Amino acid sequence: MSSPAQPTPADLQAEGLARDIAAEMPSPYCPGRSIASCPSQAARELEDDILGLAKQGKDREEIEGVLVDRFGEESMGKAHQTEILVAILLGAVLALAFIVHAARKWLRPAAEVTGAAGAAGAKTATATDALSEIDANELDRLEDELDEIDGI
Repeated sequence: MSSPAQPTPADLQAEGLARDIAAEMPSPYCPGRSIASCPSQAARELEDDILGLAKQGKDREEIEGVLVDRFGEESMGKAHQTEILVAILLGAVLALAFIVHAARKWLRPAAEVTGAAGAAGAKTATATDALSEIDANELDRLEDELDEIDGI
């Protein structure tokens, strides 16, 4: 019984390139999956074809070009990748707009209350000053308690 031949560095490099391409390129047989993650037997055969091209000395761009020529740009995801990127960017912009809108709506009542307090006159201003003084006393008390904790 003979032992299997040791792979050459060129074979190992070709296998690595084929594995990378199969992991990154979309499968024409399983939409939304890479060639490597597609469970189809046709995807396994495609991986073998990619390995054969890599062993022939073709580089990544040439192999990807062969795949796009064979299955079309639409199937190999070139157009889909652009559409996905646009959808992600659009979603991010909409989420940011929603957050800004919600923050402005949430902060607006606080500004209206502050404006109403100033318009109510000196009596309201005196009450606000008293609340500020109470808040300052509470803050001093909390700082003293934190200092005690730090001292332990």
